[in-house]
Amino acid sequence: MSGFPPELADMTCGAKTRAGHPCKQKNLYSSGRCRYHGGLSTGPKTFEGKAKSSRNWRGRK
Repeated sequence: MSGFPPELADMTCGAKTRAGHPCKQKNLYSSGRCRYHGGLSTGPKTFEGKAKSSRNWRGRK
């Protein structure tokens, strides 16, 4: 949390959980969300998603 100003040091994630309550995690990314509600993408999982990602990477002409 070194990127946050001191007044935001005890900020919580606040995303809505499955139970409908706000998330109470304090370990946040620069986006202001925790690893459960704003983590990095895990990439495409399906064959169609992987094919689309591959086409996007090479660029369409």
